[in-house]
Amino acid sequence: MLEDERPDPFGVANGAQKMAYRTVLQALVEHASRTDPDMRDRITDAVDAYLARLGPQSQLERDFANRAKASVEALIQPPISYGGKPDPAKD
Repeated sequence: MLEDERPDPFGVANGAQKMAYRTVLQALVEHASRTDPDMRDRITDAVDAYLARLGPQSQLERDFANRAKASVEALIQPPISYGGKPDPAKD
């Protein structure tokens, strides 16, 4: 089951799912980057090219572009070491 169908009285389900997606994507990017060191740059370049075609003009469009760039950067950054424990992305 992909989604936990229990009631979510504290509203944490979306945050937990976002953390899970981010962790998995970061691990996959880290793994793939070992054999393709330019991958992170190509991802960033592709996002920049996409946003350049949009030509953000309004505050809403600029906000979208800034958030998209920040989201991509968060996903492609190298994983953080967790208190001396093995980094799951390096297994």
